[in-house]
Amino acid sequence: AAIIGFFEILIYTVALGLVIGSLNEPLKLLVFCSGFALGILLGSILEEKIALGYRGVQVTIDSEHGHIVEELREEGFPVTCWEASGKAGSKLVLNIFLKRNMAVAVADKIYEKDPDAFVVFMEPKHFQGGYIKKK
Repeated sequence: AAIIGFFEILIYTVALGLVIGSLNEPLKLLVFCSGFALGILLGSILEEKIALGYRGVQVTIDSEHGHIVEELREEGFPVTCWEASGKAGSKLVLNIFLKRNMAVAVADKIYEKDPDAFVVFMEPKHFQGGYIKKK
């Protein structure tokens, strides 16, 4: 990260110097700003496609949809669940920890079974122990 940061700021400084050196040419400033914005956009898209790392998914469903827990476990997903009480009655809270590139697929499976599910995605910084689905 430090090496990439070095080259990032080097390129930024050189490009900014060229733009500041010719402020009487607004086209250069526009090109610089557009390139910066495009870089952020493409970087975000690429980062989401690569999806390295892990994601925690916490799901709240009505207790009547408890079969979702076993279905996810049968597919190899690590699910920890507990009972909870919500405004509309008895609920189940599911805690699932998996690779980032699997998180949306798991949420889609849950929404197929319970369109009213409440799903929260979390980005863990550090974890130790437990079970993680590999594929």
